[in-house]
Amino acid sequence: FTASDRHRAEVRHGLNIGFPGGTYEQAFYVADVTGSGAVTRNGMDTTVSAYGFAIAMPVRQSGSLRLIGIVPKAHEADETITFEAIRADVERDTGIKVNEVNWFSTYRVHHRVAERFRVGRVFLCGDAGHIHSPAGGQGMNTGMGDAVNLGWKLAAVVQGRADQRLLDSYEPERIAFARKLIESTDTAFRFITSRSRLVGLFRRYLMPKILN
Repeated sequence: FTASDRHRAEVRHGLNIGFPGGTYEQAFYVADVTGSGAVTRNGMDTTVSAYGFAIAMPVRQSGSLRLIGIVPKAHEADETITFEAIRADVERDTGIKVNEVNWFSTYRVHHRVAERFRVGRVFLCGDAGHIHSPAGGQGMNTGMGDAVNLGWKLAAVVQGRADQRLLDSYEPERIAFARKLIESTDTAFRFITSRSRLVGLFRRYLMPKILN
């Protein structure tokens, strides 16, 4: 049985598998808007500045824009925050002049790795086993890596081409990878969200030159 029921993972909870880690202090916003500004068509624009980072990308189906970024520190504890409260920050960080807000929400990002990826005939896969910062864009890739690793091994065992002991390698291989990934994404996340003046200057003046 493969449990890939996302980060809330009822199967993981039912098996009493620990999910140690934590929650980043920063809050994020996501908004679907209509507006004007230079946005890469069929792509995604990422802005790294002294204030942190922000993403703007077109939503093909609706013709709107999706904006993602960090809620300013002055508002990050506000559970009822509205778009208008951070409009100036969003427009400054994304370079988009917002005309209309279709949808707006905030959320927190977690970083956790399950203590076990296997209990008997049950295997954890994807977000059920690990969640982390979106820095580096490795979330879906890592889940697909889990599926590929487990898939070929299950096929080999079911088809009689390998002993069941092959399945024992899934847990140590994928847990090790997930823990290493958490380390690297935590480092990247701390850099792009740091409120240090020195780091802010680096992001503002040197990062654009490096990325370009």
